Amino acid sequence: MAYTAPTPAALKARYPAFAAVLDATVQYWLTDAERFVDQTWREGDYAVALMACAAHHMAMGNIGAAGAIPAGVTNFKSGTFSATLSDKAASATGFDATVYGREYRALQRRNFGGPRIIRAAC
Repeated sequence: MAYTAPTPAALKARYPAFAAVLDATVQYWLTDAERFVDQTWREGDYAVALMACAAHHMAMGNIGAAGAIPAGVTNFKSGTFSATLSDKAASATGFDATVYGREYRALQRRNFGGPRIIRAAC
């Protein structure tokens, strides 16, 4: 089997929060995600990792409905806006800042994590 890059339609099916985003915008972010995901990944994880990475970057850029109410909001008020974040949500950075980024990191660990063998000096 060959590595197959996902389409904007595939990303929108997996992550409905981006359903209203223009295909050209989604394709831009899928192409950008290729800086983080290449064919050294497991073939079965390749397309999913590209989509998770692209979705993370779109969410961080407030593209789509993904960032409407972020995870970790413990209190929300609409009139004269007020929101309270949990300490965990407030300190999340990088790929940990979105559910898509956390999915990407889990895939990354599955592909490149694992035990390391270090030869002992004798």
